[in-house]
Amino acid sequence: MRFLLLLIPLVLCAQPDPLELLRESAVAIKQYKSYEIKSIISVQMRGGTVQSNLEMPSTVSVRRPDRLRVDSKSQAGGVTIVSDSEHTWILLTPLNQYIKRDAAATPEEAVGKNSMLPANLPDVSRFVKSTRLHGEEILKVGADRIPCWVIETLYDLIDLPVQGLKVRDAVQLTWISKAHHLNLQSAFHAQLQLAKVEEPVLLTQSTRTTSLRFNIDFPDSLFTFTPPEGAIETADWTLPGVDKPDVIGKPAPDLKAKSIDGADVDLGSLRGKVVLLHFWTTWCRPCQRELPLFQKLHGELASSGLAVVGINVDDEQGAVREFVKSVGLEYPIVPLESSHELVTTLSINAFPTVVLIDRDGKVVTYEVGARGEAALRKDLSKAGIGTVSPK
Repeated sequence: MRFLLLLIPLVLCAQPDPLELLRESAVAIKQYKSYEIKSIISVQMRGGTVQSNLEMPSTVSVRRPDRLRVDSKSQAGGVTIVSDSEHTWILLTPLNQYIKRDAAATPEEAVGKNSMLPANLPDVSRFVKSTRLHGEEILKVGADRIPCWVIETLYDLIDLPVQGLKVRDAVQLTWISKAHHLNLQSAFHAQLQLAKVEEPVLLTQSTRTTSLRFNIDFPDSLFTFTPPEGAIETADWTLPGVDKPDVIGKPAPDLKAKSIDGADVDLGSLRGKVVLLHFWTTWCRPCQRELPLFQKLHGELASSGLAVVGINVDDEQGAVREFVKSVGLEYPIVPLESSHELVTTLSINAFPTVVLIDRDGKVVTYEVGARGEAALRKDLSKAGIGTVSPK
C-alpha cells in the first residue's frame, strides 16, 4: 500500500499542463521544412430562421521559407491562395476574381491572416474561463492512428458589439498529438445571441485533419499561380470579403523593444515625429529592393522630423544582423515574432507593409507592397514631411 501511495504523485506529475500543450501546438508545425495538411471544416447553425450547414474541405501545402498553396471549397464556392517569394495571390472561384500582393508573410500567417476574416474581432483568449485536460483519445488520420491529449476550454460571455453578437456557454475541445504536439482536431460549441434574431442560435464548428504528410519535395510548379480562363484581377482590398485593417486615423499600437544592436526603441517617445514603420523579412525580394530607399529617406529627412523604424518579422537575428550590415542600414531594425502584439494588431500579413504614423501618434497610411519612391514621398507629404524631389 505504501508503495502505491508513493506512485500517486508520480502519476499526477505525468499529466501535462494543458495551457503549455496549447502553446506548443500553436508553433509545432513550424518545425517542418515542408508539409501538406488536408482537413474538413464543418459549421452548423440552428435556431429560429437560421438553419445552415457548411462543409469546407481544404488542402494546405507549405515549403519553407516562403511557398504556400491553399485550396479550399464549399457549397458557397472556393478560395485559392498561392504564395512564392515574390507575390501572394488570392482567388475567389465563384466570382473568378483575384488580387495580387507582394510577398506573403510566413506560410502559417498567410493562412491565418489572409484578410478574409471579419475585421475588429477581439482576442477571444481574453474570455477564457478555464482550461483542463479532458482525457486521452486515439484519432484516425488517414491510415494512421495517433494518440492525442484532449483539452477542454470553457469561455465566459464573449461580447462582440461591433458584430452585434454575444457568444454564451462556449466550449472548445482540442485534440493535440502526443508525439508531435500538433492540433489535429477541434470542436467548438456555443449559443449565439444575434442582434436581429429573437431566438438563440446554436453553433457547432469543427475542424478535422484527414491527411498529414511531412518533408515533401514539392515542385515549384505547385506554387505557381495561373489565373483561370476569364479570371479578372482586382485592386487589393476590393475583393468581396477582403477587409483592410481598420486602423487609419486611430492611435498606433505602442512598442517598447530592443533593436538588433541593443538600442531601446519606444514608439511613444517618438511622439512629435512622423514615424515610418516598414515590416519586412530577409527572404522577401520586394523588401530587399526597397531597403535602400528607406535608408535614403532616413538620411535625407531625419532632420525634418522623420523617424524610420524597420520591423523584421520571424527571421533569425544573426541572419538579420548580417543582412543589415551588408545593405548598410543606419536606422533602427527591431526583430519581432509574428505573434507580437504590434504585428497582430496591425494585421501584418504580407511583406513589405508600410505604416505611416503622424506626429500625434495616429496612423495616416497603411499600404501593402513595394510602391516605389514617388508614392512614399506623396504619403510623407500628407503626414507633414516636406520632401526633396527624388534624384
